[in-house]
Amino acid sequence: MKKKEVISSSVDTTEKKVKQRNNYIAEKSKEKKPIFDIKSLFNSISRYFRGVSKEIGRIKWTTGKDLIKYSIAAITFVVLFGVYFYGIDWIALLVRSLAN
Repeated sequence: MKKKEVISSSVDTTEKKVKQRNNYIAEKSKEKKPIFDIKSLFNSISRYFRGVSKEIGRIKWTTGKDLIKYSIAAITFVVLFGVYFYGIDWIALLVRSLAN
């Protein structure tokens, strides 16, 4: 008989807690919340910029020496390809002029 009483009382307690929770949720939903909260807006913006500054700190920036080395390599390849295509174009022009 005691087991049924214990089970019954725990069910009653659980039902009371569920009702209390449902009442609390209903009251909270009835409360008018501001549509636009300026404080949370500024908090969101500041969190965003803090995250951006963290990410910028994690970036491995190239050194000046590497930057010069890569720039020279890029300019060299552009010039070499330009000379190559100029030569191909000149040869094609020469062959075309000989054919006529």
